[in-house]
Amino acid sequence: MAGSFRPIRTPLLMEEHMNATQLDQAFAVIDADKNGFVTLAEITSALEGRGIPHDAGSMDTAFRKLDRDGDGRLSQAEFSGFQEEPFKSSFAPTLAKLLA
Repeated sequence: MAGSFRPIRTPLLMEEHMNATQLDQAFAVIDADKNGFVTLAEITSALEGRGIPHDAGSMDTAFRKLDRDGDGRLSQAEFSGFQEEPFKSSFAPTLAKLLA
């Protein structure tokens, strides 16, 4: 339609959640030692290293809930929990900024 304006949406920063590929990419960015797991320290370091604001207490709580086996690290499968509520609306926009 001539003259109509459609805003361009940036998929990573405007959406409420990340798709599986984007979440995998965020995991790879965070997994500093490339051992296939991410720790809370690695998540915090990745966010702070890029100047991305986050609520450390909320991130700690989410991390502990997603760490199903309680080993202090998230596998890629556990990390995918950030795609689900109640985490996707709170943390996915923050994690998406790692890919910007």
